[in-house]
Amino acid sequence: MMKTNREQKIAVIILAAGLGKRMKSPLPKVLHPVGGQPLLFHILDRVCEVTPQSSVALVVGHGREEVETQVRAHSRYASLDLHFIHQAEQKGTGHAARCAMDSAWGEKIARAKTPVLVLPGDLPLIPSRLVEQIIEPLHRMAGLRLLTTELQNPTGYGRVVRKGKQGPVLRIAEERDANLREKEIREVATSIYVFNSAFLKAGLQRISNKNAQGEYYLTDLIAQAARAKKRVEVLTWGESGDLRGVNDPWELAEAGRTLNEKQVCHWARQGVRFIDPSSTWIDVSVELSEEVVVYPGVFLQGSTKIARGVTIGPNVVLSNMVIGERAVIKAGTVGEGSEIGADAQVGPYAHLRPGSQVGERAKIGNFVELKKSRIGSDTSIAHLSYVGDAQVGSGVNIGCGFVTCNFDGRVVEGQRKHQTIIEDGVFLGSDCQTVAPIRIGKGAYIASGSTITENVEPEALAIARAKQVNKPGYAKKLREKS
Repeated sequence: MMKTNREQKIAVIILAAGLGKRMKSPLPKVLHPVGGQPLLFHILDRVCEVTPQSSVALVVGHGREEVETQVRAHSRYASLDLHFIHQAEQKGTGHAARCAMDSAWGEKIARAKTPVLVLPGDLPLIPSRLVEQIIEPLHRMAGLRLLTTELQNPTGYGRVVRKGKQGPVLRIAEERDANLREKEIREVATSIYVFNSAFLKAGLQRISNKNAQGEYYLTDLIAQAARAKKRVEVLTWGESGDLRGVNDPWELAEAGRTLNEKQVCHWARQGVRFIDPSSTWIDVSVELSEEVVVYPGVFLQGSTKIARGVTIGPNVVLSNMVIGERAVIKAGTVGEGSEIGADAQVGPYAHLRPGSQVGERAKIGNFVELKKSRIGSDTSIAHLSYVGDAQVGSGVNIGCGFVTCNFDGRVVEGQRKHQTIIEDGVFLGSDCQTVAPIRIGKGAYIASGSTITENVEPEALAIARAKQVNKPGYAKKLREKS
């Protein structure tokens, strides 16, 4: 019985050493973000989905410490047997693969006769089904399997040279080395292969850098296999857009747009209604539910999770948010690292900074800013207020212009900010301030215009404002003097 892809053993080499000069950035190319995560993570995600127990060699060079740190920081790659192989000098794809196969990792893979999947680190659009097909077991006489596709404009890609139009593959002609006839070929190599590990290890020792770029090409192994009468299997992929690489900021943007279209299409087919799909951006890690309505100009980022029936108004930005059922997020709201309960209303133009929690049926109105605060159910903070480092109970009414004064410039017991506690059922009038640390007891009333500096006991009325003094006719005297 043939093993399934998840049962059969396969090793993986991911080529991730290049700087990417055309990116015009010191950031290693594979760490440039698309769809809310680095290019490299898209490749690792596909490997995890298809063959989660793989032994993976990541060939790193430029910024290798940063690449390794970012990869190891993500728990979803914990199932992979990860090895980081340093390519000190970038001398081409063949040299990168040789670094992997010459390492202790490569020696072990070769001894075990484990097939080797080779992937570039800059192909964010490849689907899982492609990986599933490419890693099907090789024929016992095969040296490798090559993935190809056809392009209307193949400029820049290695051309697949066959014996006759449909015959066996003889070699790959790289762009700079191809003659005029070969440049007319539209079938191209895609830098994705599965190798017999013994053939890969031996063949890499024989490749040469005598070519226009002075590099060691991994594609030279195809000609080696053909000369040695090794079978070269070919998987031709009809959807060439899935194999789009990234070499400069424009290609990064194009890949991002394509990836986003796929995300929006996926969620629309799951029951999400997009008013204007082309203006909505959704990271690959976002989760949406049925009956969510998304208005134009929305950005959903990070680990955001949105429950059933939520409405997200125009120009909303949500990053690492959890939104409960039927909540309404109004225009221009920005939320980061916070939670919004079921049936709550937030916005327009509210700002939820990290660590905030909004309870069920609560109302956070226009130009309200929350920071590291918990707002209870059925509480209303209607407009023009700042609530920071606060615990606000249920059924609280906070009037316009309320401010928690939570920082006095000092660090006390390691804390820079002080906490405000407002218990259930409190009513705060407009234009009030509370100077933390402070507690306002259950059911208390705070008169408008008050600056509260001392605790308020439950059910009390607190008035903390200067006495008003009217001086009849004084305004006229002031005008006469001026």
